[in-house]
Amino acid sequence: MDKLEVLLIILLAATLGLAVSIYLLALSVAPSESPLSVLAQVLTGGFSPSLPFIIPLSSLLFLSTVLASMVGVIYFLVVPEMKNYSSGGGKDTTSVVLRTLKPDERKVVGVIDAHGGTYLQKYITQEAGLSRLKTHRVVAALSERGIVLVEKKGNTNEVSLVKWFHDGMHQ
Repeated sequence: MDKLEVLLIILLAATLGLAVSIYLLALSVAPSESPLSVLAQVLTGGFSPSLPFIIPLSSLLFLSTVLASMVGVIYFLVVPEMKNYSSGGGKDTTSVVLRTLKPDERKVVGVIDAHGGTYLQKYITQEAGLSRLKTHRVVAALSERGIVLVEKKGNTNEVSLVKWFHDGMHQ
């Protein structure tokens, strides 16, 4: 499952949990009134002074927990993708980057590396066993991450591994 889908599912579950807890709170406060009217009153006017202290406190704790979990999910799912590997170079950086590559990205990098670090995209497609569209997408993703450089050559592209990455693979 894609990381964005996981994040959206967790956020949706947290929002639904908050909505259900507020609805149950409204039911427990005034069972004779419409829960929606009690909920509207709580949302617009705040908690009434006659409520026991524990109910607003538990709502606040629940909301804090949801916010903290959202921050944690964002940190662990998004921050690793935002690292910039181009600052260092060398064997350690290259091995870290290689571990983060998807299988198709590894194929493309392997084909380029086998041909001295520079190769035409149409030949990468053939040797990696990928479709033209898939190769294009993989090369574009690698280019965005700063792993390859792409230069237009006629009706195809010349794809080159960046110097620090290519050198790191052969140290």
